[in-house]
Amino acid sequence: MSLREITGKAKVNLAAVNYHFFDKECLFREVVLRRIRPLNAQRLALLEDACAKAKPAPPSLDKIIGILAQPLFDLHRSPDLGGRAFVHLLARGLTESSALTAQLLAEEYHPTLTRFGQVIRRHTPQLSPEDFLWRFSFVIGALHHTLATLHQMTNLTRGICRSDDYEGALSRFIGHGVTIFQDKRMQISVPTIS
Repeated sequence: MSLREITGKAKVNLAAVNYHFFDKECLFREVVLRRIRPLNAQRLALLEDACAKAKPAPPSLDKIIGILAQPLFDLHRSPDLGGRAFVHLLARGLTESSALTAQLLAEEYHPTLTRFGQVIRRHTPQLSPEDFLWRFSFVIGALHHTLATLHQMTNLTRGICRSDDYEGALSRFIGHGVTIFQDKRMQISVPTIS
């Protein structure tokens, strides 16, 4: 989509956007930063509060995974239309790598995920670093896929699941995340396909 198309849909002056943001990539960066910084600050504050309350142990796995996911679910269902669009943009940026999104994610998203990984890791000392990181990747991937497809669940499941069942989706996601980290059956050797 061109900057002219974006400004036309937004009903703003192209010259003003060029003046403030220079180009489409800078505009995209500012749109993402405007949402991701407060989102990550909220998630980290909730995590640190939960850690302080649970000392000396870490917070429960379901609490940690809930803190990781719930702000994104809340943003997705907020009446602010830009919230859902941002969640879709974030999920897309995580799956369709570009130099711009890779830089943004490295600067703004990965440090937050690293902190969550450190706290979750305290629950999984029996896992090798490699196994832990794969499981963490599976949980993060499932989170973004869930949020990217949540608005389509009624159609995708022929009405069995509802697109507006945020509480049900969140609770099932949390349960899935806990299972991923606790399931000993995941530590199996995969046969080589020849």
